[in-house]
Parts: sequence; C-alpha cells; structure tokens
Amino acid sequence: MAKKLWKLLAAFHKTFLWFVVLLIVYEGLQILDSYVISLVINLFGEKAQNLVWIGLILALVIYDEVFARLDNAIDWHIILRQLYPIYRYLKVSALAKFLDLDIKWHNEHNSGSLVGKVNNGVDKVQQIIEGLSWEFVPTLIQTFLSLIPLLIFSPLITLVAGVALTLFMWLTLISNRQRIPLRKVRHDYYEEEWHASIESVQSIETLKTFTQEEKTLEDYSKIHNEIVNLGEKELKIGIYYNRQRIRILSLARRLILVIWVWQLYQGTLTIADLVFVNVLTERLFHSFWRFARIFDRASEASEGATRLANLLSANPEICSSSGEQKVTLPVGIELKNVSFTYNGSYKPETGAIHDLNLVIDGGSIVALVGPSGAGKTTVRRLVTRLMEIHSGEILVGGINIKNWPLKQLRGLFSYVPQGDDVAIHSKTIRENISLPTPDASIEEVIAAAKLAGIHEFISLELPESYETLLGERGKKLSGGQKQRVALARAILADRPILILDEATSSVDAITEKEIQEKMRTILKGKTAIVIAHRLSTIWDIADKIVVLDNGSKVEEGTHRELMKSGGLYAKMVQLQT
Repeated sequence: MAKKLWKLLAAFHKTFLWFVVLLIVYEGLQILDSYVISLVINLFGEKAQNLVWIGLILALVIYDEVFARLDNAIDWHIILRQLYPIYRYLKVSALAKFLDLDIKWHNEHNSGSLVGKVNNGVDKVQQIIEGLSWEFVPTLIQTFLSLIPLLIFSPLITLVAGVALTLFMWLTLISNRQRIPLRKVRHDYYEEEWHASIESVQSIETLKTFTQEEKTLEDYSKIHNEIVNLGEKELKIGIYYNRQRIRILSLARRLILVIWVWQLYQGTLTIADLVFVNVLTERLFHSFWRFARIFDRASEASEGATRLANLLSANPEICSSSGEQKVTLPVGIELKNVSFTYNGSYKPETGAIHDLNLVIDGGSIVALVGPSGAGKTTVRRLVTRLMEIHSGEILVGGINIKNWPLKQLRGLFSYVPQGDDVAIHSKTIRENISLPTPDASIEEVIAAAKLAGIHEFISLELPESYETLLGERGKKLSGGQKQRVALARAILADRPILILDEATSSVDAITEKEIQEKMRTILKGKTAIVIAHRLSTIWDIADKIVVLDNGSKVEEGTHRELMKSGGLYAKMVQLQT
C-alpha cells in the first residue's frame, strides 16, 4: 500500500521533503527544551550568578517565540500545502480517470460503488496523510533524536527500549495482518451498501408503487449487520494483542528502573541526568503507543486508499493515435468484415456483430433497422470507437479509426439517443443544449431549439425560459422533451456525421411530424445514420436502408426495393402498418 500511495502522490514529493526538514528543526528544539530542568538543577548546584539566570530566561523567551512561529509554519504547511491540495488533486484525478476510461469499463462497474469508492478512498488517504503529518513523522524524528542523548547517558537503557519497541511493533504487525482479510470483506460490503443506497433513491418511485420499502430496508440492514459482525471480530483481535503490548512496556519500565538505581549507586548517572533521561524515556514509551495507534489507523485506512490507488492506475483499453488527420467533407464510413462481442474473446455464438460489411457514403442518409438486439446501437458504439472491434476494420473518411486521435474522431459525430437515455445535467436548459458548444450565443441556441421543435415549450412554459434549471437528471422534462433537447444539442454542434437513435421515439405524433418535415434541413450536407424501430420515420428520408438481424446484415436497399423483395423488412413494415 505504501508504495502505491507514494506513487499516487508523486506530485507532492518535494512538499513532503520540506515538511520533514521543518520537523527535524521543530523536534530538535523540543529535545533541547527537555533538558531545561536538568540545566536548572546543574546551575543551581554550581551556584550560578544572577547574570547567568537572566541570560537563561531571555534565551527561553526567544526560544518560545521561535518555537511558536515554527509550530504555526508546520500547521500552515500540513493544511494548506498538503491536505487541501491533495484532496483537490485526488478528486480531480478521479474524475479525469472516469472520463478517460472506456465505455466497456464503465459498463462493468457500478456507478454508485465507484462514487463511494472514490469518496471513501480520498477520505482514507486524507486520514493517512493527517496521521503521518501530525503524528507519525514527528514521532519518528522525535524518537530518533531522543535516542541520541539517551545513548550517551545510558546505552543499556537504549538497548532495553530498542528491544521493547521491536517486540511492540511486531505484535502490532501480527494484529493487523490477522485483521486484513476481515477488513477486505468489510470494504466489499461498504461498496455494496453504497450501491444499494444510491439505487434505492434512484428507483424510489418504483419501490413506492410496488410497496417494497420494508423489503429494501431489510436487505439494507442485512448488509450493515455483516459490517458490524466483521467489526466485532476485528476488535477482539485488536484487544488481545493490545494486552500483550501493555505487558511488554510494563516489563521494560521496571527493568529500566532497576538500571537507573544501579547507575546512581555506580555514580555513572547524576540526579540532573536522571531527570533528563526520565523525560526522554517516557517520551519514547509514549511514542510507542503513538506508533501503534498511527499504524492501526493507517492499516484501517489502507484498504480504501489501495482501492482508490488501483482505480487511478487503471488504463483505458482503447488508445488514441497521435497526430491529427485531415478531414475532407462530406465524411463517409465503411465497415469491413467487422466482428465484435461484449464478453471476452469473440465467438460466433456469443458475438454481437458478425463479419459486418457496410458502406455509408459521405453526405448520405443510411437507416439501420431490425429487431431488438440486432446490433444497431452496437454499430453506433463501434464507429465512434467507444468500443473496440475484435476483428475487421472501420474507416471514417477513408482512414482506419485506430489512426484517428480519439478526440478528433469523436468530434466528427453528433448523437441523439432515445428519450430516457438522454444525458441531462443539473444546469439550465440553455447550458444543456450548448453542452458540446459552450461558447454558443443565445441566438444560436434558440435557432437550434426551433429546428428541434422545443423552442415554444422553453419560451412559453418554463418559468425562466432558457435560464431555467432542469434539476437532477432532467426530472422536470418528459422523455420527448429530453429527446428534443438532445436533438437541439446535436443541431447546434453542427458536426459532419449525425447519428439518430430512435430520435423521435418519445415525442408525440404532431411533434414527430414537425421534426420529420425539418429533417432534410437538419441533415443537409451531413452524413447520417438513423437507427429506427418505427419504420415510417425513415421511408421518405433514407437513401439506403440496412436490415440487421442477430448482428449480421440480412438486407440492404431502398424502401421500395426491400418491400418488393418480401424479406424481413417487408414483414416488419406489415406488422407496423
């Protein structure tokens, strides 16, 4: 864990180094302060003159001022140069990692667990940094500096203290090693609990409709019961080894007392020296407990911190090419013998796309139709390289998509999903429409909204028109309204290729007719892929219709040609009409 955490916080290595330098000076001053009483005893015994006492008091006043300023400098360094910047760094890094990782990775991980993992991981890293900064590193430096004078005054006591520390930390390590498996399971339950709580809130309407509140609460309580049981087992282990650590320190104290008495009788230790070494020894034994406490906290926090470190070290499977490509409009698309599966290696029996060949000429409108699960949406994910094909080749603008920089490739596409799949942010409707073009003027936003058939709703029904906040996930909008926002967003983006995935599936018949009448204007000069279940929406606009079934192309042609052939497309039309 330590190695992962050190690598994770590489940007702060110099900051940590300066902190250690400050602490060495700080703890060194504290060791000097520990000698003051012994110095007073010696000066009193030597009947020092008044001038010496005055000088001592002045020196201590100066010392106190320097020490106070140094203490403030350490607090400033820990809080403003470590804790806050590290919190910001980890949070921003986590979001950057989420944005960088592939759609496949996101599909394999639960969003609620991911958010919980990040929040918990950042919190645990903060706890570790706080423990190291406020206690462990100061204690370590203090222990090392205390051993130097202790070694001079009483080497035998130094040996006893060293043996006691070794046994003390050995028991601490064993205790934590036995608790690691329990801790891992407990953190698995934490992730399950985060997922369950978020899922319950998101599906509250369904739970209330089917009166499943009690069952949901019962399942949630079971998770926490397991967490409590694991915590109890961990505590029993910790209490047992804590008792053994107390016995070791008690034995060491009694042995050291015997050594002091012996040294006093031998004359190798004075009363003034005894006062000094007693302060150092007690501080040393107190440090043992601080070491153990910090180690216990770090071990508890290590699981969450390690999971965060593993998350931030994950690498996307899809790698971007370097060097921009030259774009020639209109942009065509071609799929050559493309095969793909969502699960592991491609096999014909589990694949989603099989040896698909498809040509979409630049500036043409191609409709993809077929039964549910035929592979229509998968094609959209493959051509935008949100998913990586297993075999074959995809060309966009005559260039293999693997040779395009990802940002430039995806910058060629606009996308209008089905109503409930539209991503609506908790911002104004204007900001949602201008998502791909944040600098768009209000006039441009309104023009796009008019083409998408949503301007009247915004201007007449929303309380603050285009500045109305839409709330979490656009709860204030219906599915059809969300879809028109997405269409306005795509129109405003004005990219060479437009993908419409059931773009009018959630709108009413009147609105659909209005949008269909404007579709030629919307698609003018663009290459378009229209994914449709309602076949009437593509009869008049598609230059070519491609029929998919079970991941394979089974038919291709115009509406008239496919109706004449009497195949799957003709049967689908008959069922719908």
